[in-house]
Amino acid sequence: MKVLFTCADKPTISRNRFHRETLKKRFTYSECISEGKSYVSRIPSILSRLPFKTVGQDFFFVSYMGHFLVIFLRLFSKKPIVFDFYLSIYDMMCNDRKVYKPNSIPGKLTYWIEKRSLQLADYVIVDTHKLIETLSQTYNIPKEKFVRVPLTINEENVKPQKVERYKPQFTVLYVGSYIPLHGTEVIIEAAHILQESGDDTFFVMIGQGPDLNKCQALAERYGLKNIEFKGFMPLEELNYYYNACDINLGLFTNGERANSVVLNKTNDSFRVGKPHLTLATDAMKEAFADSDDIFFVKDTRPDTLANRILEIKNNTDLIKEVGQRALQSYDKKLSNAKAKEIMETEIFIPLERSHTHA
Repeated sequence: MKVLFTCADKPTISRNRFHRETLKKRFTYSECISEGKSYVSRIPSILSRLPFKTVGQDFFFVSYMGHFLVIFLRLFSKKPIVFDFYLSIYDMMCNDRKVYKPNSIPGKLTYWIEKRSLQLADYVIVDTHKLIETLSQTYNIPKEKFVRVPLTINEENVKPQKVERYKPQFTVLYVGSYIPLHGTEVIIEAAHILQESGDDTFFVMIGQGPDLNKCQALAERYGLKNIEFKGFMPLEELNYYYNACDINLGLFTNGERANSVVLNKTNDSFRVGKPHLTLATDAMKEAFADSDDIFFVKDTRPDTLANRILEIKNNTDLIKEVGQRALQSYDKKLSNAKAKEIMETEIFIPLERSHTHA
């Protein structure tokens, strides 16, 4: 079978790279992508070439941020479309980042684009049952259309590795883009509580994004000596910190998006066999168990996070056990191999059968 791959985001990010490599090994492959540095440069390039690429294809694979590409493709072909939905742009822009209101013109347009892309796709890939429920209810889409596939990461650059500890004392790691979803200010407040109590836990904050300046200003105001901010770094370098710190932090905000997603850094943490500490959301509880292969906090209060960090810190045996079980969970249900297996049985084989009978 012949497949055409396209995506609006950078084709080299982990998720897109995984899909491209998988499809290349499985089908007669072609692609319509852009290496441009921004959506503004990538999208016109893709749209200008995409109609000519549709000829002779048996199905299409639309990857990350391709909502409008699904709609555009359907204008030129009735062939099956596999859509890696990943996240709701509508929820992200209206509810999480609050860029515009749901009832505004941009809000209504985003809602329409998202709903239409889900209606027109034949298979929709998401990573949690909770997100399937949310999308099905929000857009009145049959649940049968969705395929739950775990997030995929760059396993070549994120992996268990024996390294020297970053700090002699207990060290907590945050990796991310400082978006409101992550609740990074809660982390700073927890660091403040621990410093005031005389505890020596150290925090490493890696990344950049919208809330970074707020977090740095808060840390400066409190005079925090137990926290270090580092900028963006490539995965090859980041892997050292994943392995050199004791636990990795997830998200600490409420809301529908927070309740429906598993983060890439969650998978990264499981992949290296380090305990992950995050809010107990429906999506997280669906996949993991507290003090078994993950650590949860019950709410988003800074004192709750600070107390949980202390509890974990003082139980070294449990830290080791949870890390080991996290690695086992990764191999069993989160790995790229598991994602390939699900896509093979629930998408590729059915597509081939329908193609044969067409």
